[in-house]
Amino acid sequence: MNWEQTLWAAGHRVTRQRALILDAVCAGEGHTPLGEVYARVRRADRSVDRSTVYRALHLFVELGVVLAADTGAGETLYEIARPHPHHHLVCRQCGREQEIGDPALRAMFEQVERDHGFRVATDHLVLFGRCAGCR
Repeated sequence: MNWEQTLWAAGHRVTRQRALILDAVCAGEGHTPLGEVYARVRRADRSVDRSTVYRALHLFVELGVVLAADTGAGETLYEIARPHPHHHLVCRQCGREQEIGDPALRAMFEQVERDHGFRVATDHLVLFGRCAGCR
């Protein structure tokens, strides 16, 4: 299902502003902070305010069109949702980011369910630490 169909199915309108905001996330080619999304949107249309960008991103995340990841430093990064779950390793020292596939964490999720009766329902996890180069 494409993003327009997702919005319509949930009872929301497809607007030019929402399309610009989604394009701005796409242009980031990965994790993009709110400030960068906003700057890209403003270059395309100066009438779009920050609250509109924030509300649209919140809606896109709620509907599963966009993924949001907390950096642990008070910043949220946005990226387009993909059909297959993936996760990230982020170095707290140099900021290097490495993407890892879902199978790398699937065993851990299954262990959590066995041990705690809790089914993990995330398809996008960010793990922080130190990369091999910084260690």
